[in-house]
Amino acid sequence: MTPLEKFISFAQALPADQLESVEASLSALMDSLSEQFDFSPEELAEIDRRVANPNPEFSSAADIAGIFGRPFSA
Repeated sequence: MTPLEKFISFAQALPADQLESVEASLSALMDSLSEQFDFSPEELAEIDRRVANPNPEFSSAADIAGIFGRPFSA
């Protein structure tokens, strides 16, 4: 039995209230894998340009903490 077949069997055995949550999660996963979220050629070129930069600039720890509400360690 493939993992997908196992999952379908698992999902079919769930009560309706739990199945709704699984369906919502699968829907979100499918949406995230759709072409609408692919990088455009321009975005890919910008990523390539930035990765190739021999002297990249990074945000300060204070800027990162300000955005995310806490510092991140490397």
